[in-house]
Amino acid sequence: MTLSLKELTAEADRCVACGLCLPHCPTYRKTGSEADSPRGRIQLIRAVSQDILPNSARFKEHIDLCLSCRSCESACPNSVSYGALVDTTRALYIKKKSLGLSLAKPFIRYRTLSYLATWPLWLLSKAKLLGALKRIVPAAKLLPTIPKPIVWKALYPATIPKRGAVSLFLGCATNAFDNQTLSASVYVLNALGYDVHVPTAQTCCGSIARQAGDATEADTLVARNGASFDRSMPILSTASGCGAVLQDYLTTHQVQDISTFLINCDWSAAEVAPLQQRIFVQDPCSLRNGLKAQKAVYDLLKKIPTTDIQALPGNGQCCGGAGAYTITQPEMANTLRNDKLAAIQSNQVSILATSNIGCSIHIAKGLENEGMDIDVLHPVQVIAKQMGFRA
Repeated sequence: MTLSLKELTAEADRCVACGLCLPHCPTYRKTGSEADSPRGRIQLIRAVSQDILPNSARFKEHIDLCLSCRSCESACPNSVSYGALVDTTRALYIKKKSLGLSLAKPFIRYRTLSYLATWPLWLLSKAKLLGALKRIVPAAKLLPTIPKPIVWKALYPATIPKRGAVSLFLGCATNAFDNQTLSASVYVLNALGYDVHVPTAQTCCGSIARQAGDATEADTLVARNGASFDRSMPILSTASGCGAVLQDYLTTHQVQDISTFLINCDWSAAEVAPLQQRIFVQDPCSLRNGLKAQKAVYDLLKKIPTTDIQALPGNGQCCGGAGAYTITQPEMANTLRNDKLAAIQSNQVSILATSNIGCSIHIAKGLENEGMDIDVLHPVQVIAKQMGFRA
């Protein structure tokens, strides 16, 4: 939620500075700086909101370095709403205006423009010319694998007798870079007896705008999604980052992570082929601390016979793939990712399942840079393949 200035100060005052959050904060663990800890940032926010300290470049640096992973919230004995504090602080004091953000805004808001951008990129990749683009435009090196764009139907009917209906949230990054997961989700939901509605007018969840301090744009996107989705149906998100933001800000609707919904479905008629492999699971911060739904992923994957499901060591720490963080704070993002890559390598991981697009793109890019051939898949993709889905 976004707070008023009075509410911001009151919420900051609820922090008793006990320090129990410190070992859970990824940036504090790396820098050792109190100003880069939740406790330290809250003290800074309180001081700036009361004009005790100036809204300086140094203050902005400490707030910008925060990943909004909300691990501190899970550890806080006083249940301080740290996420709301940081969202509000960015909106009030750290608004960013840049050419890049201005150019990206319409592509994030309107899916039609996103299609116009992704189709040429996909064609370049098919023609094996994406490498040339990356040499000419250095920023293109950040691009993940580009799937063939999909123009979605408004309705995908159940393939067995109907048990219910849901809405599917596409998201901006997921729709552009991970539509295989969205297709796999439709396949599994249809196979379990659910009609899947895909509202045409839906848009970005607003997290990128909110991270940039653009609360006006973020609220506009939330309102547009609110008008697009039927309140009588649950909204299912395949990206836990989007799901957490929608759950916080689109309070008029029922929002669920897709794994949470699927684990409560009737699987008695579903045919799931065995898989003789070990699957490691990376818990996104947004799933663990925002939605508090990480257990559903393990329970869902356990529906695959004979497979071994393991948590990736170090799951309590962020991977660094927090929205636009990989672009705005690449050094810290890569430092945090290195810990994940080390855990993947030391545990000889061959399949890594993760439920957030930011995590999957960031980790997959790191694996690619290191020449490590490992499948990074959404849990729904893994189980859909065992049910006969082919992308």
